[in-house]
Amino acid sequence: MLRIISGKYSSRKIETDKSLNARPTMAQVRKAIFAILAYRKSLIDSNVLDLFCGSGSLSFEALSLGAKHSFMVDLNYNNLQLVKRTAENLKVTDNVTLICCSADRLPKVVERCDFAFIAPPYNSSFVEPTLAGLVNSDWLTDEALIMLEIGKDEEFQLDKNYNIILKRIYGAAKIILLSKN
Repeated sequence: MLRIISGKYSSRKIETDKSLNARPTMAQVRKAIFAILAYRKSLIDSNVLDLFCGSGSLSFEALSLGAKHSFMVDLNYNNLQLVKRTAENLKVTDNVTLICCSADRLPKVVERCDFAFIAPPYNSSFVEPTLAGLVNSDWLTDEALIMLEIGKDEEFQLDKNYNIILKRIYGAAKIILLSKN
C-alpha cells in the first residue's frame, strides 16, 4: 500500500490498483527527494509539474508539504483516474490539474512551475525528449528545480540548457537534481 510519508497528509493512502501502469517512487526515495528539495528551496505556495505522474505520489507529497498546485501529466488515462480518486479523498481537487498527454509534448502553459518531477519508466528513451520539450515550453520559472528519477545504471545526454546540481543512488533508483541555465 502506498502512503504519503510526511506533512499535512502524512500516512494518507495514495490510490493504486492493478490498472496502475507505473512504478511508484519508493518511500525511501521520496523521503530523500523532499529532503534534498527542502535544503534548496521551499515548497510552500509553489507550483509543481509532475511528468509521468503515475500514482501521483510525488505531487501528493509536495501538496502535503505545502505546495499550492500540481499539474500532473501522464499519457495513461487510467493512471490519471487513480490520481483523481486520491485528490478527491484528500480534498485537494482544486489544487490539482490533470493533463493526459505525452510528457515531451506539453500543452500551452497554464501556470509556470517552481519544481518539476520527471520519473519516466526506468531505462526508457524518454528523458532526453522530455527535457528538450521542457526547454521549448514555458512551464518552468527561471529558478525552477527539476528532479529526475531514473534507473541507477541509466545514462542520457544532458541538454545544454540544464545544469546538474547533484546525483544520488537509492537502491535501483538514481535521482538527479537539475537547474535551468
